[in-house]
Amino acid sequence: MKKIFLSFLVLSFVFTVNVFAQEAFPKKKPTVSAGKAIYDKQCGFCHGAGGDGKGNAASSLNPKPTDFTDHLQMRLKSPAELYNVTRKGKAPMPSFTNMKDDDLWNVIFYVVSFSSTKDMAAKGKDIYFRDCAFCHGKTGAGDGPGGSSLPLKPRNFADIKWMAEQKDGALYQNMAMGIPTSGIACAAKLKPEERWNVLSYIRAFTYSN
Repeated sequence: MKKIFLSFLVLSFVFTVNVFAQEAFPKKKPTVSAGKAIYDKQCGFCHGAGGDGKGNAASSLNPKPTDFTDHLQMRLKSPAELYNVTRKGKAPMPSFTNMKDDDLWNVIFYVVSFSSTKDMAAKGKDIYFRDCAFCHGKTGAGDGPGGSSLPLKPRNFADIKWMAEQKDGALYQNMAMGIPTSGIACAAKLKPEERWNVLSYIRAFTYSN
């Protein structure tokens, strides 16, 4: 009886994992400009042209459309979570089950870009090449010359699948706290604003304009 019960628990766990597992990841770099074209046609009426949740239809909706320019809220959501919610829908937002994966990812990464600015990314780039590129590489692929001597291989920020699963808040926390036996301790010395700027630049490794 105990074996049957344990088997049931295992099957239940596997079923639960499959239900909430990510269904699809980008097969190539999402394109922000392509995402904008779709967003303007299908999302802006509720979420607003600038992503602030103040579109023409927003006043009649409850709950209100997500404000994608709210940095504090967006830092708690991963691109994969945004993909799942958009794909399946969440009242009052309809589902987008018929949209092609590539198109939906283009929209998601366009939405992600709302939580950054060109100024943040530019400042982040300067800091990245000063403090991070030696280990993480010029393109964020984790192939910098300084990484070969580290116990842990530097993270590949160009890994679209991995980055799609990460929340900016969690990435920031890793930078702020550092990771034992890794060279990321240098990021802990940065000011909070500098860390957010670096994250803004790092995100851009996974999509094109």
